[in-house]
Amino acid sequence: MCDISNNRKFATFVLLTRLVLAQNPNFQPQTIDYNPQNPNYNQNQNVDYNSQNFEPVDDNRFRPNEGFDRGPSGDVRALLQALDLQGSQECTRNVAAQWDFETNVNQATQLEALNAQQVYSQFQHGVWELLNKVSLRNVPNSSVARQIRYLSIVGPAALSPDQLDRYNRLINDMLAIYNSASICALKEPFRCGLRLQPDLTNIMAFSRNWDELQYTWTEWRRNTGQNIKDLFEQMIGLSNEAARLNNFTDTADYWSFPFESSTLSLDLEDAWEDVKPLYELLHAYVRRKLRDYYGPERLNRQAPLPAHILGNMWAQSWSNIFDISQPYPGQNFLDVTPEMLKQGYTPLDIFRLAEDFFVSLNMSAMPLDFWQGSVVEEPLDRVVLCQPSAWDFCNRRDFRIKMCTNINMKDLITAHHEMAHIHYFMLYKNQPKVFRDGANPAFHEAIGEAVGLSVGTPKHLQSLGLLQNSVADSSVDINFLYLMALDKVVFLPFAYVVDKWRYDVFNGNVGKEQYNCHWWRLSEQYMGIKPPVLRSEKDFDPGAKYHIPANIPYLR
Repeated sequence: MCDISNNRKFATFVLLTRLVLAQNPNFQPQTIDYNPQNPNYNQNQNVDYNSQNFEPVDDNRFRPNEGFDRGPSGDVRALLQALDLQGSQECTRNVAAQWDFETNVNQATQLEALNAQQVYSQFQHGVWELLNKVSLRNVPNSSVARQIRYLSIVGPAALSPDQLDRYNRLINDMLAIYNSASICALKEPFRCGLRLQPDLTNIMAFSRNWDELQYTWTEWRRNTGQNIKDLFEQMIGLSNEAARLNNFTDTADYWSFPFESSTLSLDLEDAWEDVKPLYELLHAYVRRKLRDYYGPERLNRQAPLPAHILGNMWAQSWSNIFDISQPYPGQNFLDVTPEMLKQGYTPLDIFRLAEDFFVSLNMSAMPLDFWQGSVVEEPLDRVVLCQPSAWDFCNRRDFRIKMCTNINMKDLITAHHEMAHIHYFMLYKNQPKVFRDGANPAFHEAIGEAVGLSVGTPKHLQSLGLLQNSVADSSVDINFLYLMALDKVVFLPFAYVVDKWRYDVFNGNVGKEQYNCHWWRLSEQYMGIKPPVLRSEKDFDPGAKYHIPANIPYLR
């Protein structure tokens, strides 16, 4: 095993060496062959840290420099320039491996991704140790101070090597449970191996059998959350320790920091109070429609909605029950999927259409590297993680999208959404690396959502030749807006509950003995839903949602 602590010392030494070189008038930045990377890569990627072939990396870039233990001196601006160059290069090396893994899933690329992530964590820790020695008393301006502050926040990478390894293993173990979970079919004990995607998702979306939905809902939680609870409690302690090493009180404080509001919890509550009247009207209407469908013996006219009959495993979207609750049955709104198929659209055509949309807004066409490197349809010769994502490669010129595009209206909108991320990347590409990110964690998604809403309008689809005649009928419009509310409005309290619950856990207001009770208390208070069967603290229903075991923030 390598001496990680010495490796980190050398990382600090490398940074200072670059600083000295930067102060030389003849200094020229090192040029390298950049490989594509994604700076937004989450280190909690679902890769197997328990692989027998995995060994910690012994990278030549991190050889110890004996006797180096002095703090930095000299020009802070030059230090930041050196960090910017080195950080971009390390980012490139790391996420290139993550891209290779996600676009070609096999054991070799998996191990490369693990090794690259470990090296990058070592680099981040070196930056953290270095900047902890920088005095802010002589910082020339607020921009420089802001760079130092953000660079000194490295998340879990601030943990000691043993703690970081344990933290990663805990998350990996939880995700292994989550991703491998399966159930047997109701009353068919020999038809087993039903997975979340696509089996259980389809059951929750399309089944109208009360008992089947209740069984599926319960079994998924029995095979995920219940088995995750103890690991989650251990992870909470390490996550909070990482936050404290980054000068935050706990993980809730750490996750709130990028929003730059000292009153974030109050801001969120105020925002919810603005939406609440609309949500309550929507909730009451849906309850009436479901009561008519399932019968008054199963749904009380004033009780919370049972969580299993809302068309989604977590009740975070109710759009799948549109068919049994629509205000105007038979008044179908636009779906250009048949026209796209009729006109012979390909995945590339969809992305060229997205490019034309942005060019029409006087924005740039996609660079050549984008078209050469992106994966916009699922390859037949290898396994790809198909979750759509936009990648910034940290080198100011190389950007990519990974998406297994299907020819339908949903993916047409998603392609525009992902390309909106690319345009945002390109617009801030000349900022220092530490500033190459969204204005806050929600901003990137907000831009993508705004673009998606614009693309789905009848007028725009007509201009593309995908809609012959725009339908001017209030009943069609109401159906369309109702479906959108089932997705967008319903999601707001769910997202709020996910992180409000976690914040209460992180800051110690809720202990292990109240995890599940508090989850359902918040779910009823904000979402107006209840579990279909009795629950106890033996259950851990939050753990049935991916972001909980992955420890990924949800408020964005």
